[in-house]
Amino acid sequence: MLKGKNIVLGITGSIAAYKAAILVRLLVKAGAEVQVVMTPAAREFIAPLTLSTLSGNAVLSEFFNERSGEWNSHVNLGQWADAMIIAPATAATIGKMATGVADNLLVTTYLSMKAPVFVAPAMDLDMYAHPSTAANLEKLKSYGNHIIEPASGELASHLVGKGRMEEPENILRVLEEHFAQSTLLAGKKILITAGPTYEKIDPVRFIGNYSSGKMGYALARECALCGADVTLVSGPVTLATPHPSIHRVDVESAAQMYEAASSAFADADAAILCAAVADFTPDTRADEKIKREKGSGLTLNLKPTRDIAASLGELKRPEQRLVGFALETNDAQAHAREKLVKKNLDFIVLNSLEDKGAGFAVDTNKVTIIDAEKSTEYPLKSKLEVARDIVAHLSTLFVTMLLLLILPCNLQAQELKANVTMNTEKIQGTNTEVFDVLKTSLDEFLNNTKWTNFEYEEYERIACNFSLVVESYAEDGTFSCTLMVQSLRPVYGSSYSTPVFKYQDNDVKFKYMAYDRLEFREDNLDNNLTAVLAFYAYLIIGLDLDTMGELGGSEFLNKAQNIANGAQSLGSTGWQSGSSTRNRFTIIDDYLSSALISVRQMMYRYHRQGFDIMYQAPDKGREAIAASLELLKSGYQERPLSYFPKLFTEYKQEELINIFSKGPAKERKAAVEILSGINPSLSSSWDKISTI
Repeated sequence: MLKGKNIVLGITGSIAAYKAAILVRLLVKAGAEVQVVMTPAAREFIAPLTLSTLSGNAVLSEFFNERSGEWNSHVNLGQWADAMIIAPATAATIGKMATGVADNLLVTTYLSMKAPVFVAPAMDLDMYAHPSTAANLEKLKSYGNHIIEPASGELASHLVGKGRMEEPENILRVLEEHFAQSTLLAGKKILITAGPTYEKIDPVRFIGNYSSGKMGYALARECALCGADVTLVSGPVTLATPHPSIHRVDVESAAQMYEAASSAFADADAAILCAAVADFTPDTRADEKIKREKGSGLTLNLKPTRDIAASLGELKRPEQRLVGFALETNDAQAHAREKLVKKNLDFIVLNSLEDKGAGFAVDTNKVTIIDAEKSTEYPLKSKLEVARDIVAHLSTLFVTMLLLLILPCNLQAQELKANVTMNTEKIQGTNTEVFDVLKTSLDEFLNNTKWTNFEYEEYERIACNFSLVVESYAEDGTFSCTLMVQSLRPVYGSSYSTPVFKYQDNDVKFKYMAYDRLEFREDNLDNNLTAVLAFYAYLIIGLDLDTMGELGGSEFLNKAQNIANGAQSLGSTGWQSGSSTRNRFTIIDDYLSSALISVRQMMYRYHRQGFDIMYQAPDKGREAIAASLELLKSGYQERPLSYFPKLFTEYKQEELINIFSKGPAKERKAAVEILSGINPSLSSSWDKISTI
């Protein structure tokens, strides 16, 4: 994480300065370029020559070199660095940093620093516990600095307590975690709204609110630091743009903010709607200043503004994330949860005017983050720290970022996470070694073959089951088997996995001798076992991709169809086109038929637009699934003899009953009619939807 990073290490006058030498060595070993800046007092505790030797760079301590007259530019250091660490940081230096006393090169470098700053305090326990030190550290936190808490132990005074500078190894770990965090939103486009809106009454008067924009600007800064491409749509505030990479769009009214936010959201991965947008605007606006008429009042007719959160919630695509804010004065959690569902938000940030130090025009906030599963209450913090909490929560919604936090490294994996089982109870009186070896070969073939040209992470692997029941076996290696194949996909926001495909193949025949190597070549199908396995592998991948994007699995479904066509020459059953019995060929031929295009569209609507929001917005998710059944019905009507629609209703039977039994009567009735029309053999099951 630190390879190629530029680190400024500030060292102050503390006995703990000896640890700085260890820290320099660790940073250099991790691949960082280190520039040491010392206060004059620090030179009394550790020799600059030691640090220069370890870092490979001349140590800076004064504003200019007295011999050469060369100027040591604190401004250039601030632009060069990826991070600054002050370790050890004495109470005196912390006080200067908090109040801007720039009387040495280290503090002026800190004041010019564009990169994140980490402060590792080191002092006696009474100094650390003093209210002035605590206040200065809180002030540094409010500026966005990262405080690395000191440890407890024996101090230089031989007293025991809190004040020891954290060990260099732990400081290094904090830095590594920070740079891992800085890629949380890398490549993501984030829209943020901030500040108030002004609704004009006449050329000099407006309706507004007390929002300062500080919370929204802190969020924009944090997202930018985490690698996001940020568009900040800002109402009228006096704040400077908090990061040079932020694209800022200034607006004044609610209508202008709606237009700017809607435009930016079309290309965004996520939006955080932090602005305090006016709910009402004057029905008419005077072109000239309204004069006071003696003895008469003024009546304003107001009309509602566009609800930006609700509008973006309607526009939101399944892969987009939407975060809202709620400022409530009563029944806060209930009102916030209502907005969460009504506006199709992924989570909502609740803050209350009842909490001292929270709300408008202050540097602190006290929030509760509420999503579909739980609510998490945070203590009063600086708005910069609150922004970190919110962005961390947002990052968990981007699954790849969640795994980046959990896993020590990015693990590349194959596409299938197949659970292979084998039942040979019907076969007796023969050598069982061949069965054990076959199971191992099947497991390795399915899980280790590279089926696509994509790079899968471990968590992205498609969960599937291959259950083989051996019906007969001959010593020459001839097997006759039944194969049950099933694939699953996780449902967003829950622990539930929904079946995407399930089929019992009753006619799998092949030859296999112990230790035969299973090899598959698309252009040379010479073995029925590998042909069957590859067919289902491509079918599973293709169907899974169809659930993630409309017609997304075409490439791999076509591969499955090619196998089904080519395997007919093998002379094995299960591949015959036009067969009176349903087989592998029938499944893929049905599914890829142009007449069943709506069935493929159904897979996306059902899973991504329906199930993936079911646990957050049950009614909205169920409505999408109901609409997907109309697509299933349309495909079935186009091709009444098709097999896949019936197969779908069979393996989704329990799931469909559970979904629609919770819906309104009209929705239940429509679902029963569609399902009974497609698969009348399950009519007794569909009747449960109406009776539960």
